[in-house]
Amino acid sequence: RRLVGLEPLAPVMVLHDADGFLTQLTRMLERSREKGAVYVTMKRYAGIEGKRGEPVDPADCRCLVRAVLGSTKASTMVAAKDHRRFMKSYANIMKVSLDSLKKKERRRGGEKKKAGAA
Repeated sequence: RRLVGLEPLAPVMVLHDADGFLTQLTRMLERSREKGAVYVTMKRYAGIEGKRGEPVDPADCRCLVRAVLGSTKASTMVAAKDHRRFMKSYANIMKVSLDSLKKKERRRGGEKKKAGAA
């Protein structure tokens, strides 16, 4: 028998403050070293006025930042006045965390051309 209404809930996006988000992002990056990938997206958020197509003052806009690792999700809203400080902290975290990237395997161009000519 199947019980209605008791299905597992979808993962919820948690809205953090900027510092809490950066802490959560650091944890995600540490967990992804062995397996997995962290996806980070940034999007301009102008609020309801922007959705209606009304003009919005750029100082009132925010930046919506999301990070996803598997089923773990985190997000934050960064105001225009805090953007520089947030991006500096974000850049430092990314510099420290991106040391485990794998080098891309390159194919030699000569071998490919010779195989196509034969």
